[in-house]
Amino acid sequence: MTTDSSLSEKTGLLKRISLFEKLSDDPAALEELARLFGTVSYPQGHNVIIEGTESREDEALYVIKKGTVEIIKKTRPGDPYKVAELRAEMNIFFGELALLDQEKRSATVACKTDCEFYVLSRRDFIALGNRSPAIGLTVTREIAKIICQRLRKANNDIITLFDALVEEVAQSGGVAP
Repeated sequence: MTTDSSLSEKTGLLKRISLFEKLSDDPAALEELARLFGTVSYPQGHNVIIEGTESREDEALYVIKKGTVEIIKKTRPGDPYKVAELRAEMNIFFGELALLDQEKRSATVACKTDCEFYVLSRRDFIALGNRSPAIGLTVTREIAKIICQRLRKANNDIITLFDALVEEVAQSGGVAP
């Protein structure tokens, strides 16, 4: 059960999270959403999410309440590299795609410090959308915007890599027959 003080703390943090920004003018909607978030803590070194896992138990969105995590991807040969570091002070979240689909996790998220998170499960998010379609649609639209931004960036990155490859081939004298 959520106490009033912890509910107030949750809604206060959720207001600062870009994914829920559109709900900040609707206290009732934000409170309804906040009631669905549980709290979980993990020690430094714990993997909150593991890239490639198919486990359904981690289908959730995480909002960092306290601590710092690292987002880690694997190269094709399987070597890990750090993509980003996310800190609670950034008013940040991760795992949002799990609210929409049940595909494999796309990255590992490791606790760099002891961490505490607010967690929204996919099951609870879907139930919220069925019960309160306006809230579900608002959050889903924000996730769609994030996906669009990432797709545009990926497209630009592909063009940049292609241009660099073409330049490299041209400078080396072309492709041998």
